[in-house]
Amino acid sequence: MSLNVPCFRIAVLPGDGIGTEIMAACTQVLSVLTEGNAGFTLDLAFLEAGADYFVRTGEDISQEAFNTARTADAILLGAMGLPQVRLPDGTEVAPHLAMRTEFGLFAGVRPVKQYPNLPPVLFDSRGKNVDLVIVRESTEGLFAHRSEGRVIDDRVA
Repeated sequence: MSLNVPCFRIAVLPGDGIGTEIMAACTQVLSVLTEGNAGFTLDLAFLEAGADYFVRTGEDISQEAFNTARTADAILLGAMGLPQVRLPDGTEVAPHLAMRTEFGLFAGVRPVKQYPNLPPVLFDSRGKNVDLVIVRESTEGLFAHRSEGRVIDDRVA
């Protein structure tokens, strides 16, 4: 194998609650993927952000962590926010929303496909024919108040 294998820098933001558990499993999978002759390496930069971080520091993400995420090849984001932790204006602590705005992100893309030689996740025999991509637009609802939405009678308009 060539000594010049590409190295991809991934900003890992476990976040809060179940996000930390999810990231532990995700990083184990990434470790296995790079074992042996993978043809690439990964440089994982673990960053703190979210509601727990806000409670400890008074900010939802440090500028240093935000800049590290900005310069990474990819961002691996866990769950962020805790219902009992709010900003003074009553909104959720959500640094991932600032990242969406900063990086021009507007959708979550979720592919669904059954791959050969892997245990099926859809047990109906028709599942082997499923091959679709779900695009979840994410500029409204929870996200609207961060840009142009207005709160009227406890509802975002």
